[in-house]
Amino acid sequence: MKQIALCTALLLQGAVAHAGGADAPSAFAQPSEHYLLQFAKPGEKVFVYERYDAKGALFQRDAAALSSPVKVPSATERVINGVAYRLRGLAACPKPKITYKAQEWDCTKAAQDYEEGIYNDRASVVLCKTLVLRSGKGEPDAVSCFSLVGAGNTNDPYNVAYDDDEMVFFDMAAIGRNKDGKSLRPDLEHSADLGGQFQE
Repeated sequence: MKQIALCTALLLQGAVAHAGGADAPSAFAQPSEHYLLQFAKPGEKVFVYERYDAKGALFQRDAAALSSPVKVPSATERVINGVAYRLRGLAACPKPKITYKAQEWDCTKAAQDYEEGIYNDRASVVLCKTLVLRSGKGEPDAVSCFSLVGAGNTNDPYNVAYDDDEMVFFDMAAIGRNKDGKSLRPDLEHSADLGGQFQE
């Protein structure tokens, strides 16, 4: 029953996310399938990296082939084409054990299983966005990442997987707080509340 409820929640979550998908560059909005499709290349996985300025305008975009599998060292760390990134405003694994696939899993291993499956098996386009205009030496850029998954047919339609949202929903990552206790990711609070129901 819990599995059915979880699937239903994910479907609802996907429907809401899809409705708000952006067809144009946006620093914060989830991209639509159409936006990601413009970068797709037949038979090739593509990594797109977008930098946005303080006003939310697109500053720079780079697109390249995914030359190696995406690595997931932790619930909030990603290594893409040999470069390390961290999910913006999130802290990895608030609990060492979580409920995943209707079983108790080590939180980090669950995150690796879930995200490596999306990035390396299902995604044709991976897009990460950052507000960092120039990367610091030895400091991973803070990003939000999205993947275009699916084959684009009736049996397997295109969908957008939102890494940050998934980590919070599955309780694999917690939303960070500033000194005043305010959320660093108010856009993900609803997913945290929704996902928490399935961890009880």
